[in-house]
Amino acid sequence: MLMAEAALAGAVAVALFVREFPSLRREMRIWRMAGGLRAGRRYP
Repeated sequence: MLMAEAALAGAVAVALFVREFPSLRREMRIWRMAGGLRAGRRYP
């Protein structure tokens, strides 16, 4: 039972990740253009 629940949760997580992936990729590109980790202190 626990394995089935874990598999279901994993499938839902993967589905969400795949659905959000294009926007995540766009966010990463914007984030890198803004300076990445180093910019974290400049833009709180």
